[in-house]
Amino acid sequence: MPRTKSRICDVTGIKTSENNFYKNQSHVKAVDNLRRTTGATKEQMQRMFHQINNY
Repeated sequence: MPRTKSRICDVTGIKTSENNFYKNQSHVKAVDNLRRTTGATKEQMQRMFHQINNY
């Protein structure tokens, strides 16, 4: 049985399946959806997740 490849999201720092990433992107689809919905930049999202992870 083949192993599922995984990557680390550069915004959240979470290791997850490559299926959760768009092709040629370094962050997961959920981050991209949040970013589009809120109008936040990738850097703002990184700062938010960094603060949550260090709280």
